[in-house]
Amino acid sequence: VQDALHHSSLTLIRTLNVDTATMLVDVTIGVQQPEQVDCEAVKATLPIGKITVKAVKGGLDVRDEEADDIAVIAAAAIEVRLDLP
Repeated sequence: VQDALHHSSLTLIRTLNVDTATMLVDVTIGVQQPEQVDCEAVKATLPIGKITVKAVKGGLDVRDEEADDIAVIAAAAIEVRLDLP
C-alpha cells in the first residue's frame, strides 16, 4: 500500500484547496490469503480521508523449494473520491 501511495498523484489534492477530511479513500489489496491481511493496520498507515480497506483474493504466492519459503506478491489499488464544487 505504501508503494501504491507513493506512486500516486495524491499530492495533487493539496492544490485543489478542499477539506481532505471529506476525501473518500478506498484501498483494495489482492493476495492469495486475504483473511491474513490486517486491514486496520493498513488503514492506520494512510494519513488523510475517510478510509476503507478490503482484502480480496488475488496476488501471487511463489514457492521457493530450496529455501522452503513463499514469496507473497500483493497488488494494491488506492481509489480517491472528492466532491468538488
